[in-house]
Amino acid sequence: MIKEEKVPFETMVFSGITFKVINRHEAHNIIGDLIDFKNQKIYNVFEDTWRFPDYEENPIFLLAEDDVEMDLFEMDFSTEEHSHIFILGFIFKGNLMVSKLISSYDTDNSPALIVLGKTTTVNINLFGSVHYLGGGLQCDTLVGEYNHGELFVKGDLIAWLIYTDDMLLHFERFTDVQAIISAGRPDILICSNVQDTDGSIITVENYLPSTHKLSDIVDDAFLEFSSYGTEILGNNYLDVFKEGLSILDYDKKEKYSYADFRNQFINIIEVLSDNEELKENGKIVRHISGITYLFVPFDYEGKKYSQISEEISNGFNIRMRALWCHDDEEIMIILEYLDENGDPKYQWMNDENAQGIEFFCVKNAVMKTFEILTTPEVEDENDDEDEREYADYDNSFSLEEFAVQFGHYKLPEDLVKLYEFEQEYGVETYSECFGLTITNDKTGIKTWSEEEEFYNSFIEFAGANGSGSSYAYWLIDEDLNNCPIVVFGDEGGVHIVAENTKKLIQLLTLDTEISVDFDKAYFYQDEEYYEESENKEEFKDWVENQFNLEAIESNEDADEIVEEAQRKYKQKFNDFLVKFGIEISEEDE
Repeated sequence: MIKEEKVPFETMVFSGITFKVINRHEAHNIIGDLIDFKNQKIYNVFEDTWRFPDYEENPIFLLAEDDVEMDLFEMDFSTEEHSHIFILGFIFKGNLMVSKLISSYDTDNSPALIVLGKTTTVNINLFGSVHYLGGGLQCDTLVGEYNHGELFVKGDLIAWLIYTDDMLLHFERFTDVQAIISAGRPDILICSNVQDTDGSIITVENYLPSTHKLSDIVDDAFLEFSSYGTEILGNNYLDVFKEGLSILDYDKKEKYSYADFRNQFINIIEVLSDNEELKENGKIVRHISGITYLFVPFDYEGKKYSQISEEISNGFNIRMRALWCHDDEEIMIILEYLDENGDPKYQWMNDENAQGIEFFCVKNAVMKTFEILTTPEVEDENDDEDEREYADYDNSFSLEEFAVQFGHYKLPEDLVKLYEFEQEYGVETYSECFGLTITNDKTGIKTWSEEEEFYNSFIEFAGANGSGSSYAYWLIDEDLNNCPIVVFGDEGGVHIVAENTKKLIQLLTLDTEISVDFDKAYFYQDEEYYEESENKEEFKDWVENQFNLEAIESNEDADEIVEEAQRKYKQKFNDFLVKFGIEISEEDE
């Protein structure tokens, strides 16, 4: 039984509004049954995590029972007058109308925003917690930042621009949305009513790729570029948000409405049709980190067609394509969600004049694919074979490319740090035979079981040894920080090896590849044959400085970490394997 906390006072003024002060139990009675689009509860105010910690003094929620209007709403954990309290979240039972900006406190951690009525504002910038807008949202621009945040919007969404930089945004429906843009991977999800195989109408939540580039709709003064060349918001756009002004450039209407798409597409077909690579190979194709960009001409039912397409795999299974019929001079644009065999599960199809955000996705894919397919080849002076700039076997992949295989899961910060270290020092240079990888499909895991529930329960992310074993997260929690790491042996055996990313990193300091057999996985450094990796000492120092962890010095130390993880997860994991008919060691039964 959780002891009910006392509130320090009955009411409190924040941003000029008098709120009722309530505790966790009262908040639970209001928001405890709120569900996402998969009928899972969103909030557990008793969970004692960074979102709703119990180690802060005087934790409270602020409740507004009636409609609220204010000029500017910037959330914070306390006020100057009441610096000794800790605000876990703001709950609005009615409508919330803010004339300029709604903003979270910090990208790492912020009070939660929960609005049961309609939310109306010019700009809304959220991060740092799980936020919920239950009665729809009307705004000019919505921005979501960083992977410590998540947003659910139920009801109608009316907005010019939805922009996310590594934050999951879930929407029930787009009533009137002009543009959606994910700075990295697809982080925007929308519910759609589609027809099932038996003819019934079902609601599914799908990732929706970007419909534009930022420069298509945002004033150029607010554009910056990441180190990977990606357009991102910058240049003090928050200052403009706080004034209640727009960062959008409405004079770019022809660009963001794709007003000239027909002529642009015809020109793209003409340029690609004259490409020498097409004449030699019958198609132009690039494979980049789980995405296939393709131009191909073909004949169908006596008519000549040309198709340009972008297909996103790695668990997304989205294909966007546009076709030009040379005989009829007609354009068809298609957004498809594919099953595991690559066949369409459901699709949106229409001509180039069709309205709807789904078709803007395809038009954006056409422009992006054309840019990639016309990128000049780059000759590697150190290799006799030609390599293209976008080669998917290049170890110097970007963080965005590495993140694609994680789907909607957020990269743990510890893994991001390891990625940055490896980019600086090189793969397999700091721990024997270890290196982060991009896995374009789940072919290896499918050799264990072809059941979708099984292979979608893992995300491979690294090579484990020199013979082909791999490390993967076992997806038992939405937060990968709470997911143990398993090793898939190349010749049999799959085992829990670490409680989390940090423990795996500590294991890597032994500088010995893992051995995997049917019965167990273990680390064994043979002193007679051991050769120290080039950057082992740099890695040891880095681990100590970054994580305050001592390097592993013996096989016994490594065994202790593996055994600790197995004590916690082994039985649960064995039960999971048996469920799919996978044989386990007799000593594990």
